[in-house]
Amino acid sequence: MQSAPVVGKLVWGDFDYVPDGGKMPIVADAEATSNVSHFSKIVSSEVDKIINVPVMSVSETNGIAGCIYNMTIPNIDNWRRFAQGSRFGAESLAEIYAHPLISKKVVFNLMDGLIAQYAGGPQAQPNYAVHHATLYASKDPVALDAIALKRLEEWRKRGSLRPVGPVAAYIDVASQLGLGNSATNRIEIRNIGR
Repeated sequence: MQSAPVVGKLVWGDFDYVPDGGKMPIVADAEATSNVSHFSKIVSSEVDKIINVPVMSVSETNGIAGCIYNMTIPNIDNWRRFAQGSRFGAESLAEIYAHPLISKKVVFNLMDGLIAQYAGGPQAQPNYAVHHATLYASKDPVALDAIALKRLEEWRKRGSLRPVGPVAAYIDVASQLGLGNSATNRIEIRNIGR
C-alpha cells in the first residue's frame, strides 16, 4: 500500500485498471478493479499516533461502522469496493487495519454511543437511532466492535430486522489476526460514570 503524494489529494490506485481512460466508475466492476490500495498521506506520514473516534452505527454493507471500519474505509483511496460488504471477503477490512500504518498508530479508541443507530447506516437515519447515552473506550478496537455489534443486534431483533452479524465477519477475522479480542464473554465492561 502507498500514500497520496499531496495531502488532501486522492490517488486512485484503480486508474490503471479502468477501461474508460481513467474515469472512476461509481461502483467498480470486478474486471476493472485492482488489488492495490493507497492510504491517505495524513495516516501514512503526517501523524505518529491516532485516537480513533467512531460512532456506534450499523453499516448495511459492512455490518457495523465501528473502530475497524472507521480506520479503513475513510483512509484508503479505493474504499468503494470495500463498502460493498463481504463481496471482497470478510478478511479485507481486518487485513487493511492490520497494516502497520494503521495498527501501530492507533493508540486509543473512543466509540460514540451517545446516540446509536441500529439500521440504515452509516448515513444518518433518525428513525433507527436510540438514545444510548454511552461512550465506550478501549485500546482494543476489536473488543469495542464486538460489544457494539452485540448491542446493535439486540436493537435490530426488537425491531424485527435481519441480523448484520454475518456481514461483520471481519470482526472475528481481526481477532484471528491478533488485532484484539472478539469473544464477548472474555471482554470486561466497566461502568465508570454512573
